[in-house]
Amino acid sequence: MQFVHISVAQKVTLEPTLDPEFVVADESVKITYEVTGTALQDLEEAWLWLWLPGNSDHETETNINPASSNPSITDKAKLIRETGPLGEVFFSIEITLTDFTNEPKDKITTVGVLIKGNDWSDGQTSDFLFETTDGFKLVFDNPKGKYGFYKSGDIIEIKAKSSAQSDIDLYIDNKLISSANGTTSLNYSHPVISDGVVHSIMGVAVNSSNESDRVLYKYSLIPNTEEVSIPDILSDGINYDPNDQSKASLVLTAPNKNFVFVIGSFNNWSIDQEYLMKKDNDQFWLEIENLQRGKEYLFQYLVDGEIRIADPYAEKISSQFDDGQIISEARYENLIPYPSVETSEAASYLQTGQTDFIWADFTPPNKEDLIIYEVLVRDFTDERTFDGVLNRLDYLESLGVNALELMPVMEFEGNISWGYNSSSMLAVDKYYGSESQLKTLINECHKRGIAVILDIVLNHQFGRNSLVRLYNQDLYGAPTPDNPWFNVTAKHDFNVGYDMNHESKYTSEYVRRVVSYWINEYNIDGYRFDLSKGFTQKNTLGNTAAWGEYDAFRVDLWKKIADFIWSIDPDNYVILEHFAENDEEKELADYGMMLWGNLNHTYISATSGGSTSLSSLYHASRGWNKPHMVGYMESHDEERQMWSLNKNGWKLNDALQRAKLGAAFFLTVPGPKMIWQFGELGYDEELNNDRLGIKPTHWEYLEDESRYSLLELYRSLVNLRTKTNYINSDYFTWNTSGWVKWITIKHPEVNFYIVGNFNRETRTTNHQFPKSGTWFNYFSGQRIEIADPNSEITLGGGQFYIYTDKEIDNYIDSNPIITLNSKIAANAPLIYPNPSCDKIQIKSVNRPSSIDVRSIAGKSILKIENLEEEQIDISSLPQGIYIITLDFESEKVIEKIIKKR
Repeated sequence: MQFVHISVAQKVTLEPTLDPEFVVADESVKITYEVTGTALQDLEEAWLWLWLPGNSDHETETNINPASSNPSITDKAKLIRETGPLGEVFFSIEITLTDFTNEPKDKITTVGVLIKGNDWSDGQTSDFLFETTDGFKLVFDNPKGKYGFYKSGDIIEIKAKSSAQSDIDLYIDNKLISSANGTTSLNYSHPVISDGVVHSIMGVAVNSSNESDRVLYKYSLIPNTEEVSIPDILSDGINYDPNDQSKASLVLTAPNKNFVFVIGSFNNWSIDQEYLMKKDNDQFWLEIENLQRGKEYLFQYLVDGEIRIADPYAEKISSQFDDGQIISEARYENLIPYPSVETSEAASYLQTGQTDFIWADFTPPNKEDLIIYEVLVRDFTDERTFDGVLNRLDYLESLGVNALELMPVMEFEGNISWGYNSSSMLAVDKYYGSESQLKTLINECHKRGIAVILDIVLNHQFGRNSLVRLYNQDLYGAPTPDNPWFNVTAKHDFNVGYDMNHESKYTSEYVRRVVSYWINEYNIDGYRFDLSKGFTQKNTLGNTAAWGEYDAFRVDLWKKIADFIWSIDPDNYVILEHFAENDEEKELADYGMMLWGNLNHTYISATSGGSTSLSSLYHASRGWNKPHMVGYMESHDEERQMWSLNKNGWKLNDALQRAKLGAAFFLTVPGPKMIWQFGELGYDEELNNDRLGIKPTHWEYLEDESRYSLLELYRSLVNLRTKTNYINSDYFTWNTSGWVKWITIKHPEVNFYIVGNFNRETRTTNHQFPKSGTWFNYFSGQRIEIADPNSEITLGGGQFYIYTDKEIDNYIDSNPIITLNSKIAANAPLIYPNPSCDKIQIKSVNRPSSIDVRSIAGKSILKIENLEEEQIDISSLPQGIYIITLDFESEKVIEKIIKKR
């Protein structure tokens, strides 16, 4: 992740004033923010960003970033800037919600708003939610919330307000203590009852139409927390009792906090002395009893009577902001609706008696042999789910990759995201599916020989994170100086969210818990650590170059983290997005870690026709002792190669040829490599056009013969890498300076020679064959005789060859689903016309016992047993490329057919 990708100015926690206070959806409301003294004060322009949390199908048309990109639409959301007599700065806007959202009144119940500058990086306020009313309403302006805690002698100033003239009664513990008739407000000063019992304040109002409403508030004295030693077997988070599935113990570390109540569905979200946690130094703990085995409960910690948080180690989160859409789109089966009437902010799930997952045996590939496929679950399939990825594993298996890297799948803020705005690190983000669906995906990958690597965010967390909210400003604001896990101010310029303090023992324990959890619970094979260079307390704000300098603390910290991971799983991959100076990266690589190597700009320059050297792709060129650099031409962070080629003037077919050339000089270089999703198909959507937005999948590329030929090359070379040990640094030599580049691999079993012209024009040079004699074109199998290993060769622009001195499998015809032009049966049939719009004739000496027609993706479209006629009807098939398999008794014939209109 690079900071520009989700970079936003720090959120300013502000609540607007609403006029009228009781908002009716089809009537005008004025929304006003006073931004005096905040980072937003200097904005000349601001826009309203509005959403409907209870209506997941709604998209507000004015929610466009940057706002200036479409003023004909966004002007409707532009606020008026005004200055008060004392220099106060206000932004306001007057709207009618039904008009602004184009939604009917009954679809507008909860409204979320914030204001922002032209771009997110210009600044924004925090989220603010309010309810609309469609009738008579009574509220407490004071006290706020549902409950509070007071000292003996305190006075609670009760301020009740109704939306219309009414008779208002106030009750303390169901005893009437004040009344007012024909009014819209009632104030009362209530001395706190100092007996330590929970008391209730209830307001009841009835208007002239006999409509009524009530509001309830509960309070008690600040409790005295009992000091009791915590059992040794308990650790932070939810602890299940293996011997009694009616019990669970909760543990929360919260230094310098005074008291914590557990509230949840098991106690009707009420303050109850039985659910006051015990304390042992920094930790609060409590055993919950009388739980029903297998039943899901929701709960929160209420800390010091003010802060409601989910358990920081919760394995599943209930979100007031995100779950409505997940439920409405049926993305997670039987998800409990968020309890918005009872509470607010994130809640944790608790469930005893969960069934253990049964894992298949799996031995992960060696580090240096990894060919990683990076995937954003959201954009890999149109389903945007773990199951969507699962359904494409046949494709990934045929591609030959031996590792799948998932961009962050831990709970993040919102539903549509890259995932680097993490908020709960042990929970799966439910937008992608359930915990069991993720486990099934990982297990099925393992069954196919594919390791699973998780992209993980521990440089920072965002404002909804429970550990942030325990010690922070306002609701989701910056950490305060007493926060044990986070820095008040980030230590480097590339930080997003809130920067973790990696010198803190609390952070160290948190990191250990997180990384051990995903290995033990989800059987994952490795991590790619986002912004790993940020794991330092060295302050380099304003000096990015200093941030990249050798940092002994950071090196020592990463060795400790890696050692801890390897103590759990010695083969687990530790991959760093580091980009520090070479001495630091070399030391980490020598220690056993792998580091990202960004060759994006290098390969774009070379394939576009430049003479750029590719040498930095090879670990030895950097002076490293071990092949532990994960080189890549594309990643989620980098612009797509094909889009760049198109931008540089290359038409589709020429650009695809250039992409083949690049791949030939990428995948044949020793060391781990990474492919960004759809790079093998020449994906050419621009990254930076709505950088973080949803991108189309384009699986239809599989039906494009020219793109399919690029896929064939990738399949051939990737399988060569993952199924043989030929591409090995012990036998590797290359020269990548200049336009004509070459590689030789002198393996004991077979020699390779690769040569290619990166220039736009024809170039003449001398071969660098390792020896004379017979050589074979790796892709076509064509035999050539080389008398002089250094004979002259002329290559057209973009032309390249891969030769071997023995006939070896090129893996193009290794899988019937993806095979083109495979081995021909002895009695080769004639299949014509091809292309065809309706019927295809099949002429052969013997009749095939069966015919199978599949899509390029491998899905069976048409199957015929015991063919009676010498033709098949394909008129009902959509236009595209298909694979036909003719099954004879002794052999199969596999060919490509094209259906045209």
